[in-house]
Amino acid sequence: MEVDLCFAMDCTGSMSGHIEGAKNCIKEVAERMAKMEPAIKIRVGFCGYRDHCDNHNRLQIFDFTNSCDEFKNNVSTVSAMGGGDTPEDVLGGLNAAVHSMSWRNPKRVLFHICDCPPHGRRFHNSDDSYPDGDPNGLTAEHVLGEMRSAGIDYFFGKITYLTETMIRIFQGIIGEYPVFDLTTARPDDLVQKFIEAACSAIITAVTLRE
Repeated sequence: MEVDLCFAMDCTGSMSGHIEGAKNCIKEVAERMAKMEPAIKIRVGFCGYRDHCDNHNRLQIFDFTNSCDEFKNNVSTVSAMGGGDTPEDVLGGLNAAVHSMSWRNPKRVLFHICDCPPHGRRFHNSDDSYPDGDPNGLTAEHVLGEMRSAGIDYFFGKITYLTETMIRIFQGIIGEYPVFDLTTARPDDLVQKFIEAACSAIITAVTLRE
């Protein structure tokens, strides 16, 4: 059984601990999957995003690899930085994950982790440099529709209450999907939560498409 697993992650300043969690968990995730019967082989990739004000640092993408060590080396170069107002370039990040990654395996998992919603009043009532929505014209309907057409299963890791409205809107577009609670008061818990959520997402995706 072969799976493509892409971490799509907000890489702005507030996300430092969660980026470290992703760096530290993937090797154990792959080892757990390999021990299953039948074994699940994973190609893993990373699509980091920030915000429009971050210009050339807005996206940071590492295509799929079947080497956990290569993945960890790639992601070790990612740092939490940038971001301006409360919302971030969520739709741009998800769009890049769908179209810039070389999805190949029949089982496709996109595990999205963020602490803030996309731009646009429909998603929040916070300060927003782009209250009318994505300045490049992306919509949740378009991005999630393209994701579905590509056969990619979407899973979300919730960190704060700020994404509650986003979760509801996304579910209204593509239907119910698993939401993992990654909120934690203790940093030591974070890696284990990542491992459990990523493994659960992979197993769920495999089961759904059997």
